[in-house]
This record gives sequence, structure tokens and C-alpha cells, in this order.
Amino acid sequence: MKDIKIRAVSGSLYAAILIVAIFFSPFTMSAVIFIFSSLALWEFQRLIQFKSIIPLITLPLSIGYALLGLMTRQTEDIMLYTALVLNSALIILLFFSKKINYNYPMKLILSIGYLVFSSYFICQSAYEGLTYSPWLLTLLYLSIWVNNSFAYIFGSKFGKHKLHPKISPKKSWEGFFGGMIATILLTYIIEKELNLFENKLWILFAFMVPILATLGDFIQSYFKRIAEVKDSGNLIPGHGGFYDRMDSVIFVAPYYYLLLKFI
Repeated sequence: MKDIKIRAVSGSLYAAILIVAIFFSPFTMSAVIFIFSSLALWEFQRLIQFKSIIPLITLPLSIGYALLGLMTRQTEDIMLYTALVLNSALIILLFFSKKINYNYPMKLILSIGYLVFSSYFICQSAYEGLTYSPWLLTLLYLSIWVNNSFAYIFGSKFGKHKLHPKISPKKSWEGFFGGMIATILLTYIIEKELNLFENKLWILFAFMVPILATLGDFIQSYFKRIAEVKDSGNLIPGHGGFYDRMDSVIFVAPYYYLLLKFI
């Protein structure tokens, strides 16, 4: 019971800081996501035993350039499609390879393409063109939190059929569909009130988030299994580290930004 209370308090504080920052201003949003992403990046690099300051420098430069309006469309497109290709490759590795053969180039590509670029697109998901639209990013976070929470609840109550027991033994198909139903309902309610999407694309978003969030969680578990650790860190009581807390949003962000490009 004590562990559940600690988890609830730390999780609520984490969520409150993010939501307040998102609605306060684009600068506070970028600053908070930069701090959280830097900690997740540091934990990830420690997980894969990679010591390099290049990713830690690339992260503030990319977010800072975007804030100052210096990021070109061509550079952003390269970052986006690099992240998407790398994420797709990680999905293949997740199901068909037990281990990644790490070397310096591979570790650098993973740190920048998977962590840095995806963190950049978390920030950029708050913009509708040049207009700052905090609800676009808030919806992303809320949908992932609701999906993960209800997947855990339904999985704990009804879970019998395992999704990927070799990587994450506790996740079940019952939990997955419970999370998906909750995400669809949440997205429908928010879309009905705010009309964030065009051409019924909210439906695609509502189905996309549970699938990608679950894959993001699996991929983080995949890296932890290779490293033979339970958590990526211990900075968030009851949740592990920032990488543990951000695995889903890191993975979903590039796909979400791609969807927003079509709106």
C-alpha cells in the first residue's frame, strides 16, 4: 500500500509539472521537456554503456533552434524520417533479435535518432504551424497516461493472454484492449469539445496511441533486458527513472508529429 501511495504521489507531481509547464508558455514547456528528456537520455546512455556528450549537446541545440525559429524544414524532415526509420527498425529487432550488437556508431545513432530526435518532436507536437497549441501536446500525454493506466487496471483484473511474455511478462491482450477503449473514449470527448483534428483523424490517433505506446514500452523493456536491469534509474520514486516514465511518449512522438503534418 505504501508503494502504491508513493507511486501515485510521484506520478501526480510529474504530470502536474508537465501540464502546468505546457499551458504556462512554450518556453516553460520546452524547458521542462528538455530537463526530463536530458535525464532520460542520461539514463539510456548509462543503460547501453555509452559515454558521449554529443547527444547531450544535440538535444538542447535542436530544441533551442526550434524555439528561436532557426530550424529549417529540410533539417526537421531529416530528423523526423530518421526517427521513424530507426523506430521501425527497433520494432523489427524487438520481435526477431534477442540482442543488439552495440558499437560506437550504433550507440550514437540510438542516442540521437531514438532519444534526441523523438524528444524534439515531443516539443514540436505543441505547434499547429507557427501557432502554439498546448492542447495538442496535452492530448498526447493524457492519451498515453490513460492508455497505460487502464491497460494496467484491466490487465491486473482480467489479464490471461500474454502480449509478449519474453519481454514484458505482465502485459496482456485484455489490458491492451482495455487501454485502447479508454483512449478512444478520452480522445472522443476531447475532440468533441476542442475539435483538434480534421477529417476524423482523431480516430486514427485514438487507435495509434495504444499500439505505439505499448511498443514503446516493450522497446524500453527490451533495452533493460539486454542490460539485465529492472529499472533505468531511481529518480522517480515508485516509477524508476525518467526513461521508465517517458518510454511511451518518446516512441509515439515522431508518429504523432507526422500525423499533425497532415492536419
